[in-house]
Amino acid sequence: MILASLLSSSSFIMTNKIMIKAVGTDAAIILGELCSEYNYWEQRDELLNGMWFYSTRENIEDNTGLSEYRQRVAINKLIEKGLIETKKMGIPCKIYYKLNEINILNCYRDTQENLLKSPKNPVPKNLGNKNLKNDTTRDEKNEQQDEEKFDINNNKNNNNKNHTHEPSPIEEKKEYATQVQMTEKEHQDLIETYGKDMTNQLIEQLSLYKQAKGKSYESDYAAILYWVTERLRELEKKDANYKDFKDRKDKKTNTKPNFQQRDYPPDFFDSLYCN
Repeated sequence: MILASLLSSSSFIMTNKIMIKAVGTDAAIILGELCSEYNYWEQRDELLNGMWFYSTRENIEDNTGLSEYRQRVAINKLIEKGLIETKKMGIPCKIYYKLNEINILNCYRDTQENLLKSPKNPVPKNLGNKNLKNDTTRDEKNEQQDEEKFDINNNKNNNNKNHTHEPSPIEEKKEYATQVQMTEKEHQDLIETYGKDMTNQLIEQLSLYKQAKGKSYESDYAAILYWVTERLRELEKKDANYKDFKDRKDKKTNTKPNFQQRDYPPDFFDSLYCN
């Protein structure tokens, strides 16, 4: 994958400066780490459906030094921008990641073009200062080389996959419950992963929580994947435990003493009346 070669490295953390400008430092670090992990699984020929791979929060923290909270914020930002996708699969459940290469390349290109249009250090009017002129020329050469390398990568990608690099349209979100919005693609992904009934329960659970607590999220889809699924499982486990307890209690309550009727001889009651 061109993207993985551009942003990843196995010997150190590769953080691309263009992507830092686009998504921030933490998100760029996470993206570089995910590219490295993609390369690892691709070389082992163990990508799921040729694109999905799994990683743990502990593994990412070991490789990047980012805490779980900073990872969550950065990953949500990458999901919101459409640069990556996540999905929980397997037993035990694991978080799988997918790199949206086209969106990442578009983001890289657009950010680079904006930087080139408005450089931080414009060419000074005083051309008599030779040192200043040389420094500016060196910066311009570096930017030009970066642009040429990126254009080469874009040409290779066009030849191999025959697609354009026009920015992907932002899909409109729909409201599936009170204060719960997501795209049709995100909603369909939940149904494919958890089934229709489970998806409806997850959406309803998040809706009730947001209404009760006054919470809001940049991505309701990411919130469902991150904590609502675990919360629903906890509630189901409590319901199951309560039902089991109630069934045992009902059995004890409904148990009646079994007294055996004593047998008397035929003339017992006659002799009793006579006495």
